[in-house]
Amino acid sequence: MPTTVLERARRAFFRKRYHDVITLLEPNILQYKDSFQFYMCLALACLYSGDIGGATSYFQRARQIKMRDPDLLAAQAALFLRRGDTHQAVEYYLEALEYAPEHRLAKKSLNFIRKHGDPETISAMVETGRIIKFYPRLKKNFSLRQTLTFMASIIILCILGIVSIRVIASRMELADRADLAHLELSGTDKKTSLDIGGSYRYILTEKEILSSYQKAQQYFQNWRDNVAQKEINRILLSNASAGIKQKTRLLMTYLSEPGFDTLKDRFDYQEILADPPLYQDCWVIWNGMATNIVSTDNTMEFDFLVGYDMRNNLQGIVPVRVSSVLTFDTGRSFELLGKVSFDNGVLVLKGRSVYQSVVRSER
Repeated sequence: MPTTVLERARRAFFRKRYHDVITLLEPNILQYKDSFQFYMCLALACLYSGDIGGATSYFQRARQIKMRDPDLLAAQAALFLRRGDTHQAVEYYLEALEYAPEHRLAKKSLNFIRKHGDPETISAMVETGRIIKFYPRLKKNFSLRQTLTFMASIIILCILGIVSIRVIASRMELADRADLAHLELSGTDKKTSLDIGGSYRYILTEKEILSSYQKAQQYFQNWRDNVAQKEINRILLSNASAGIKQKTRLLMTYLSEPGFDTLKDRFDYQEILADPPLYQDCWVIWNGMATNIVSTDNTMEFDFLVGYDMRNNLQGIVPVRVSSVLTFDTGRSFELLGKVSFDNGVLVLKGRSVYQSVVRSER
């Protein structure tokens, strides 16, 4: 059966014939000028063959077509990691996890940076070729039979794991969450905790910076991720040193996504409005109603009327964006679980889920 150039290139890629991939694809750039998969395949082939310039260029073109692909973000993060720019690598890995919270390569790479992200180790990995372990691979196209088998396996695992998950969750409340010894501030960190010069939202003393960092760690261990995030933001927006901010960003990668029943610390609308940047990436549960709803097959946007659950106390209107389609009665109020974000300085919520009572008396 006839195959396309891209299909032949994908086969060559899986056989590790990366130069063949480049030879096949580069003459067809005009034909595939708007194909994300084309540029990903070509860029990854360049990356694995050592053509870093070509990989950088083709990844940038892929980004113009599809900005939020987690594999692309992980690939670009790997380029920064090669150069020893761990700060930018962390930013890209975090963005990948934002769109795909279970992205294995992003998690693995962040864990490496936390423990071994020094320039000497990274340089040695580049020199020996071991840096390749951080490169994404092309995704294989699964057949219908493989897909159904995979789905059946997932369902079985979910059924078998329900009891175990509940037991583990109950035990986690009684135990420390993670060993953060590698994120402890060194003597050098403490002595050079201030960044002299520059413009910052918060100007903190050395004592305040160290106290805020200690609080963030303690809140994390106590399963109070929302206030931990608030302290993290305070440090990142302050005159803290680059070294402390780097460890703060890594601490942020340990925070978990809450549910309606696990969000311990809640911030109301007026509290966040008083100092919005301090609450970036914090989670909220607000009551209200939705208006101006726009839905596609897999996304939803609407304006959330905060506090309007009784139709007499409108506190504000916040745009909400959801990467799925939520189901609720649009004529009734509900509780919204969302993550605080900003778009060109405007407060928006990244909606996660809603709760709406089955029967509720409203006036």
